[in-house]
Amino acid sequence: MITNLSELADRTRLSELADNTSPAVAWMGGITGVLILIVLLAVLVLVIAALISTLADGDTTGGGKLLWVLFILWFPVFGAVAWFVVGKKGHLNRFLGIDKGRARHAVPSSVGQHSDVAPDQTGLGHA
Repeated sequence: MITNLSELADRTRLSELADNTSPAVAWMGGITGVLILIVLLAVLVLVIAALISTLADGDTTGGGKLLWVLFILWFPVFGAVAWFVVGKKGHLNRFLGIDKGRARHAVPSSVGQHSDVAPDQTGLGHA
């Protein structure tokens, strides 16, 4: 309720300002809206890609996938980037104990095996 005539004048002036937007202000508002839309779409694509990558990862357990999905949904940008930088490599997953224990790289068959080379008779071994 308006109790003072000065309040009526202020409201009239505010409504005039709201109605009289210049083309430059409208144009900048449009550009800003488009830029915000592009950023939001990029974040959405990043989050969806991280979710798909998380769920398709065969080295992470079901509980680990659940933790990563919750982390990505709770912190969309940070969670998605963290998955691609740290989680997908598996180092953090092994540290947390949420990987399936499969090695990412095959170990050569000669590692840890005895050699077929005859031992050196001088006692110096394979120097």
